[in-house]
Amino acid sequence: MKKVILLLVAIISLSVAASAQKFGHITTDDIIQAMPETKAAQTALESEGKKLEEQLQSMGVEYQNKVQAYQENVQLADAAPEKWSAALRADKEQEIMQLQERIQRFQENAQQSLAQKRTDLFKPIMDKLDAAIKKVATAGGYVYVMDKANVLFINETISVDLTNEVKKELGM
Repeated sequence: MKKVILLLVAIISLSVAASAQKFGHITTDDIIQAMPETKAAQTALESEGKKLEEQLQSMGVEYQNKVQAYQENVQLADAAPEKWSAALRADKEQEIMQLQERIQRFQENAQQSLAQKRTDLFKPIMDKLDAAIKKVATAGGYVYVMDKANVLFINETISVDLTNEVKKELGM
């Protein structure tokens, strides 16, 4: 009999403990977009992207000019082969191919550079957001805090929207 009573007490305790768990959810994108640091980071990232794009366009113009000059010289060489030797023609072709390779490497490096810059700019923002979420969750006794963007379904009758509390913690 004592075992049955202890078992019932244990089951009731577990069910009370389970029902006392608090769940929260946030909309991370809304918070991040509202953070003033995000606008500054986006502006810096866009500025860096524009610089790289300008450099790429400059290289593209150089490439087009070399191709156009090459094509004009090929036409002249067809009319007067003695004015443009095969060695000079091969040298110009090699020069154009090297420039094309340089442009391709630049594009790859630019993409990597922008990705790294994005990581560098947004990591402190994400760290600050993470700290605020943890502080709100701990202070409120929440067991789980989920991002609405990463969850298929949230039963909002048992999960509390903590977005505004996190924004308040961040001073917004």
